[in-house]
Amino acid sequence: MDQNVSYDQIKGSVGSLLLLWSAIERAARDEVARTNGGTLPKAAHGVGAAIKAWEASISARRSQESFRALLASALCSQLRPSLDIRNGVCHGLVGVSAAHSGQQAALSWEINGGKHEITWDELQAMFRWLSKVPAAISIISVSSSQKAGSRLVDTLENRKWWLNEYGLDLLGPNLAVAL
Repeated sequence: MDQNVSYDQIKGSVGSLLLLWSAIERAARDEVARTNGGTLPKAAHGVGAAIKAWEASISARRSQESFRALLASALCSQLRPSLDIRNGVCHGLVGVSAAHSGQQAALSWEINGGKHEITWDELQAMFRWLSKVPAAISIISVSSSQKAGSRLVDTLENRKWWLNEYGLDLLGPNLAVAL
């Protein structure tokens, strides 16, 4: 727990949050446009819509590539809480506090009648993961499952790799496969 986070540092975390989400949205939109002949459908405008459209474009291939669709679904599920934080900060930010008197630096927001807060340490953990998401989108979207060593082949080794690299738990009891 970092007790030396200044007001300027926590305030700057808002910019970091926006930049990370901008990169994620751009990655999703680029992949959706690529699968739509270079044009972005109107349904893919806005970060949440772009992610949904990306997941739908991957899921459309489900019959031939079910593991790819499973990965896209797991990634999108894991993105939802971070997207809620992004939306809360963007649309309802009410507080920015530096570390003081044993309290961590934090951002707070109010949205839909609820009060929420995220600490500096929680933000840093979220940022570490979010910074990997554009690469995960790219791997899931365009990597060949036919290539030797592909991470898009449904094996126990690859499920462990996705968990270690991107935190996507495809090993849980409901997702386990007999290999």
